[in-house]
Amino acid sequence: MRKNKNLGAGYAIGYIIAGIVLLPLLIYGVNKLFFQGNDAEKYIRKYLNQSLEIKLYVDLSLKNDFTLEDLKAGKSSFTFGHERYTAFLSKRGGKIYIDKIGFFSQKFNKYFTIRLTNVGDDFSFIFRRAIDKKDVIATVNKEDLESPNLGTKENPIPIFKIKGADGFLTIDDENYKDKSYDITQAQYENSVYCHLKYVMSKEEFASRFEKK
Repeated sequence: MRKNKNLGAGYAIGYIIAGIVLLPLLIYGVNKLFFQGNDAEKYIRKYLNQSLEIKLYVDLSLKNDFTLEDLKAGKSSFTFGHERYTAFLSKRGGKIYIDKIGFFSQKFNKYFTIRLTNVGDDFSFIFRRAIDKKDVIATVNKEDLESPNLGTKENPIPIFKIKGADGFLTIDDENYKDKSYDITQAQYENSVYCHLKYVMSKEEFASRFEKK
């Protein structure tokens, strides 16, 4: 009996050591080997502080050039798209789903894409209806807006926050007319964080933030 009791105490001590020492090292090692991402925590405030609000008219059919033949061929629509990422053992880890809504602005003569992170299919679907054929206020990064490398259909300017230009965004439906589809500050910051952390290439991230 005494031998089993001591063995049990040894196992308990072993579990404690593993939990305190080995598990954090394992998590660190997995993140290093599989998916560490960029240092978004350090630079997200800089990105947000360089943002400004602009007024845009959204027409999701303008210059889309996406046909039924494209769909049958398996091509992605510029106007509607999705991206998925996996963040292993991250504090904001798990599956990251990004809904993309692209459109062309005649005012700026540039392409933009609204990027919504983990908002859910229902919200994303109704959000598209809420912004189409309407004036909106978009929050964009000043450097993104002025970059000669962004604004094309292949490399549109990212937008992470949209709100109505004349009151909150809604749709003409009895079940939704009193619900706002403006992007909240929390949704906005989460989308920016995921973009800087997981989407932006390490080369672009280093060029924009770490080498200045």
